[in-house]
Amino acid sequence: MPAIKQLMDEVLSGPSSSEEVEGLLAEEHKLVASAKKLGLFAAGAATQKYMQAIEEQQEIMGAIADMVIEIYAMETAVLRSAKIAAAKGESAAALPISMTRVYLSQSIEKIESAARKIITAVADGDMLRTQLAILRRLGKHEPYNTIELRQQIAQKVIERGRYSIA
Repeated sequence: MPAIKQLMDEVLSGPSSSEEVEGLLAEEHKLVASAKKLGLFAAGAATQKYMQAIEEQQEIMGAIADMVIEIYAMETAVLRSAKIAAAKGESAAALPISMTRVYLSQSIEKIESAARKIITAVADGDMLRTQLAILRRLGKHEPYNTIELRQQIAQKVIERGRYSIA
């Protein structure tokens, strides 16, 4: 609950500049942080409405679980790519980074969709419009060119004659 309250305070006060991440995968780390905020926001909205009875709301609990799984996988992909880049160098990590970006792009869409499903289930009227606006602000990100990334991945797989990460 403290994390949800902190997020709500941040939402009301606007974005902070203290979240600046630098390095090779800075944008990817920011996207994971945004996904976490989306998950917290949606879970917080559901908790506010249902309180202890939330455990009886199976579809909402399922959507929250789906978001948690996707966020975990997103963070894992970013950390693995960062580990490969640190160990083998930036050029050797090009393929894992491309794969990570494709995965992040797919995952953030799933998370946004699940969060939207939860918000529309727990709010209506003006509150719904307000929460959807917050959802859009929390989910705001620069999209990746997944077509180009997928072509790069396919080219590397063809060149190597096998599917390998590094």
